[in-house]
Parts: sequence; structure tokens; C-alpha cells
Amino acid sequence: MRDPEIIASFGGQGEVSLTVVHHPARVVAIAHEYGYVLDDYAMTVRPTRFRMRFVRDDSEDARRRAAWADHHYRASGAWWASCWPTPPPPAGVSPEDAAAYRIAVHEQRHHPWRHPLLAFGLLLFLALVGAWALADVSMPLAVLLPVAVAGLGGWLVVWSGRKARAALSTHAATLERFERQRVYPAHGLPGER
Repeated sequence: MRDPEIIASFGGQGEVSLTVVHHPARVVAIAHEYGYVLDDYAMTVRPTRFRMRFVRDDSEDARRRAAWADHHYRASGAWWASCWPTPPPPAGVSPEDAAAYRIAVHEQRHHPWRHPLLAFGLLLFLALVGAWALADVSMPLAVLLPVAVAGLGGWLVVWSGRKARAALSTHAATLERFERQRVYPAHGLPGER
């Protein structure tokens, strides 16, 4: 989807659902600038699709952000002008990078075990296939392989959960830095005096 199609999707409805093939972070960035919050995020494979659901944020900050994004988009096509000023700050965070962090924070808060358990299931499946193939050669090894992989996989699930929780504060700090770099040309909403 191109930017005009994405922007047209966020026309003030209470809830918006989109499915895209490429660049989910760009969709999340535009949604954020237009006053929407990521409510659900899922990736499917074969074919790869990113399903996202957003809900409108009616806070004062979100309305102001949306008004300025729309103003800049109508004036110059640059919906990102308020959040990614020209020239960009030296240690600035681009809207798409912030959106990637926003997706990571959402996944960690709402589905913290989804990815580790999927990886564990795949690893265990491969171990069982390997054990089945190994059963003709050595039965003790065929029994030991899934047990060892299950133990290692369990440890990796716990370790990755801890690592993701530790990264959550770093991601939240990056999102705060992104919001602090925001510059509005005037106080209030566009068109107000």
C-alpha cells in the first residue's frame, strides 16, 4: 500500500483493520501520526501478510498529532514533518524506526510468549524428526535427543522472555525520545490563532 491509501484508511473511524504485504512499520507510523493506537498485530506466512487492527486515540495529544500530520500531508505530502523535522536530529529516531519499536512493545506487552513458544515448538518438532531418523541407529540417542532439546528449549524460552522484558524499558525510552523530537510550527492546532 502506498501512503495515500494508508492515510485514507485513517479517516476518523473508531477502529481500522489493515492487511499489508510489505512495510508494516510504515503503516504503524502513519497510524500513530494520525491518532491511532496499535490494538492487534499478527503475521501470517505463505503468503506473508501482516494483519493489524488500530483503535482511535481520542486524547488531546493524539488529536493534535493527527491535525498537524494531516495539515503537513495536505500542504506538502510530508505527513512526517512534525515528528521528523528537517534536518533530522543527530540522534533522532525516524518514524518507521519508532513504529518498529512500537510493534515490539505491543508484542511484548500483549503476547510475550508467542514467539518463544513457536520457536520452541519448531525446535522440538525437528528434534522428534531427528529422533525418529536416529531410532534405527541408536535407540538411547533417539530417546536422549528430544529430552535434551526440550530442556535446552525450555531454558531458551525463559532466557528470551527475560531478555525481552529487559529490552522493553529500552524500547519505551526510544519511543519517548521519538516523541520529544516532535516539533510543531505553532502552538495548538493548525489554523488556530
